[in-house]
Order: sequence, then structure tokens, then C-alpha cells
Amino acid sequence: MKLLKAFLTLNICMAAYLGDYLVFKSRFSDSQVFRALTDSAVHASLGCLSSILFLSQEISFNNTACIFHIGFCTLLSSFIDVDHVFVAKSIYWKDLTNNKYRGIFHCTTFWLIITSILLTYSYIYKKINIYMLTWMIILAYTSHHIRDANRRGLWVYPFGHTPPFSKSLYIFLVAILPNILTVVNVYLKPDIYRHTIINYNNIV
Repeated sequence: MKLLKAFLTLNICMAAYLGDYLVFKSRFSDSQVFRALTDSAVHASLGCLSSILFLSQEISFNNTACIFHIGFCTLLSSFIDVDHVFVAKSIYWKDLTNNKYRGIFHCTTFWLIITSILLTYSYIYKKINIYMLTWMIILAYTSHHIRDANRRGLWVYPFGHTPPFSKSLYIFLVAILPNILTVVNVYLKPDIYRHTIINYNNIV
């Protein structure tokens, strides 16, 4: 298990480093379409790998439930960027990356509030599927926001934006955070969840 976690952590680092190279420094980077699609794919890859690492500790999950949750996290990690379109009112890369303002999906405080409410609700009403999907949301937005912080910092309302993260700090955080969240889940998960088998039919 430790070897698997190390392998996945290394893959997250590689996906972040090589993905950024493809987006910003490859021979195709001048293409707005290429950069937009590749940037979205990198976000999705980080979310996918983070969720796989997280779920590798979940022995209560069957294969179908794992695929569902990984797919959900992967799609959400990329979908967060949809608010660029709403703010810029454009689909062109130049407009999307030069917005004066950031959309609500890029506000870390917004997701902290949403996920805190969902986790509390799932604890009180013993909703195991909401509980696990909330962790997928956390993995999705943290990986996305940390990667974006390399260029624009984190937006923590009402305190404003942090300074941009260095490349090494961003890659370190995006790789180590899923490991930390995995440990948090293992130790904080209520007993009712520890002994429950999560089946696909229980997800919705």
C-alpha cells in the first residue's frame, strides 16, 4: 500500500510538472484551443490521480463505486473553470486568462463553506454517500485551486488573494495534500462508515 501511495504521489508531481510544460512552453502553446484543452486536461488528471490515491485506502468501496467517485472528482476538477466563461463572456483563451475578476468557483472560501456544510450534514444524518462525495469535491477544488495559485494565488474571501505560489511549493502541495486528506479521513470517519460497504446502487 505504501508503494502504491508513493507511486501515485510521484505521478501527481509528474502530471503537474509535465502538464504545465505542455500548456505554457510546448511548441503548440501558441494555440488558444490547445492551451485551453490541455489546461483542462491537466486539472482533470490531478483530480483523477488525487481521488485514486484517496480511494486506495477505502476498502469499503467496490469497484463500481470507486469508478463513479473517481469520475466525479475528475470531471469536477476540470468543470471548475467554467466560471471563466461566465466572467469573461468569451470562449477565447486570451480573454479567459486575463479576467480582472475571478468566478465564484475559484473562491476557496466558497468551497470551504459548501463542503463544511455537506460534511456536517452527512455526519448528523448518516448519509455515507454525501460524506464520500464531499471528499471528492474537496480533492477536486484543492487540486485545482493550488495549481491556479502558481499564477494568481489563492482567493480567500474576505481576505483577498495570497501571493502566487512558487512552482516547487505548488507541486509539493498538490502532491502531499491528498495524502494528508487520506489520513484525516481514516482517523475521523465515524464508525458507521468504517463497516459499511458502498455499492453503486446506494450512491444516488
